[in-house]
Amino acid sequence: VLPIVLWGRRAPTHCVSSLLLVDGSVIVTGCHDGQICLWDLGPDLQINPRALLFGHTASVTCLSKA
Repeated sequence: VLPIVLWGRRAPTHCVSSLLLVDGSVIVTGCHDGQICLWDLGPDLQINPRALLFGHTASVTCLSKA
């Protein structure tokens, strides 16, 4: 199952500025647009998007597990 995201006239660029690997199976990326994306990492190293999070007004320059 792949998520479907709808947006306006321009698609998000998701220019990655930070990356975090969580528990060896989830990748979290932050971008200059202020978006955060969650990715599932499969056992065969296949990467699939899980969620695209909007809301930050500044660049995401650091990610940390809390």
